[in-house]
Amino acid sequence: MLIEHRAYTLHLGAEARFWEAQKERGPDGLRPILDRLIGSFATRSGAHDQIVSLYRYDGFDDWQSRLMGLYGQSRLQPYFRVVRPLIARQDNCLLAPAPLPGLTPHWGNGRDWLPVDGPLLRQPAQGSVVEETVLRFAAGGVPACWEAWRQHALGDEPAAVDGLLGAFNTVVGPLNQVLLLRQFASGAALEAHRERLRGHPAWLSFLRTLAPLAVASEVRLLQPAPLPDMSPLYASG
Repeated sequence: MLIEHRAYTLHLGAEARFWEAQKERGPDGLRPILDRLIGSFATRSGAHDQIVSLYRYDGFDDWQSRLMGLYGQSRLQPYFRVVRPLIARQDNCLLAPAPLPGLTPHWGNGRDWLPVDGPLLRQPAQGSVVEETVLRFAAGGVPACWEAWRQHALGDEPAAVDGLLGAFNTVVGPLNQVLLLRQFASGAALEAHRERLRGHPAWLSFLRTLAPLAVASEVRLLQPAPLPDMSPLYASG
């Protein structure tokens, strides 16, 4: 299993036009990759005018055949002509799920949700928020992170796993990074979760254990795409 994290930095003010441009591809134009889409999101903190998408592929060959097979299709050329000028920069990295089952409720360690399975979450995309945390480590920090999680028994702590969609580490792209994704039904629910963590002894001990290996920590908020086929995690409505 391979998770792709793809980010499009748009030209200023182009977000609404990016969503509107999806009409040009039609309902099935991007089907090979939409069948593997975890979700697309717009950033609501950190970098502005950025679209973040996560995909789950069987492996590198599956990623290559599904994605590269789109570019030569004549029916998609009108879509590419509309959407490509909106994009100022493209970045991607490939991720592997964490080795601990408690950190992989939906992808990895025998779990494998796909859009064909139907919505994973009961709430609609509107009003929901995803918190993306990236922990950047010195060499050796990723296995140390997983071991610290296990030693502090955070899988048994509701505050630590609240809203967790998954945890991953980079295998292609910037290395020595861990990415945590958490989903909340509202901004208020996110703030309540953060307040619980601020005073949670096991979580604070976990962070202190990792501090000597940590280079940086970044958090940003993501808003689910307003299009149902680009937000397959969520119930319609």
